[in-house]
Amino acid sequence: MRSSILIPALAAAVLYCGMTGAVAQPAHTTKYVFYTISGDSPSKVYDAMIKRGPHVNGAKAYASTAATSSQQGRLTQGKSCEIRDYRLRIDFVIRLPKINNPKALTGAAGSRWQQFSQFLKKHEDTHRSIWLECAAQLEKDVQAIRASDCSVADSKATKLWAQMRQSCARRHDAFDAAEQKKVLKHPFVKMVMNQQGKHVASAGLAVKKKRKK
Repeated sequence: MRSSILIPALAAAVLYCGMTGAVAQPAHTTKYVFYTISGDSPSKVYDAMIKRGPHVNGAKAYASTAATSSQQGRLTQGKSCEIRDYRLRIDFVIRLPKINNPKALTGAAGSRWQQFSQFLKKHEDTHRSIWLECAAQLEKDVQAIRASDCSVADSKATKLWAQMRQSCARRHDAFDAAEQKKVLKHPFVKMVMNQQGKHVASAGLAVKKKRKK
């Protein structure tokens, strides 16, 4: 799934597939990947992000988080059927902008860019945390399944997955909606708006589903 705040100020994307999760966080990794931008003013840096940034659901974005998951477990029939040794692994790839010449922006512009860069990273890290929380709860629920036979247990697990996907997507949407408002008030974005006569392109939030692994 992808959930995102899209340009004019921020885009955070979360792409997930096959998540089901335990009260302790599921096994996971995070890789940060940077795309380079250049510019000697907030306006030029902003334009570079629009041109070189990732796309989310067909819209241009500042940053994105892709989360791919795999799961394993075995259906075991006894007096009841349960899913034993259920495990989930999630691998995140977070894509962020990076100025190729850090000294290009000086003074207040440089300071505000650093604030904005940190804001983007925190936003992406929060999307990751949301998915881990959702996945952890799902893993706990799947491990608690007891059914008369394994076909019923498997059906229950599939239903729990669908419910988690929907409820977690709503959490991402709510988070992005709140963040979008913060973006428009961010000091760096305000600098860009002043330099561009406040004609900064805007976009909304999106969620894109991807099939399970």
